Amino acid sequence: MKNAETKIIDTSIIESRFIFSQSISQTQEIIDSEGKKLAFHRSSNGNQFIFAKDEEGHDVAVEHCVDGSKIYHLSQDSKGLPAMHEFRADGGEVMYLLDADRRLEKIVETKLNGDKVSTWFYTNEVISQEQRQTNGMLFRIFNSGSNALIWLHTDGTVTAHGSEELIKKLKNIFIAYLDGAEF
Repeated sequence: MKNAETKIIDTSIIESRFIFSQSISQTQEIIDSEGKKLAFHRSSNGNQFIFAKDEEGHDVAVEHCVDGSKIYHLSQDSKGLPAMHEFRADGGEVMYLLDADRRLEKIVETKLNGDKVSTWFYTNEVISQEQRQTNGMLFRIFNSGSNALIWLHTDGTVTAHGSEELIKKLKNIFIAYLDGAEF
């Protein structure tokens, strides 16, 4: 999944999953009783799509996946940027936040057990914060040359591993959580 020519992690697989009505050529359309247009499509993998517009007129696609998951493709979220919100069949949720060019910037995953993992994608590094229901919080960073991890335990103690430079960077990024922590 590494791609040294562009981003440290190739996010194109996720980005290519983003669907909006103008990108689908073979749809069946109907007009509902309120005069709103709905379009339908079945992909080659069996997933079914419903295309509509929200109350502000932004494109929305609802993807019903064969595995029971449901994905909402939003042409504009509350910040005016494209996003996908996946409700997995196992009960977990994932939000994929894209930039104006439809490139993945951030993933926020809420697992079935309540753990929450936020991951930011940059050209030269990936940073994540994992808030666990038990065992504290994990902060991670990696780039093409090194990585680091800081584990803030529930009792307030801290364990850190990896590049000292990246550990310092994590401490600065997550100062709200790590201020005053002993390393």
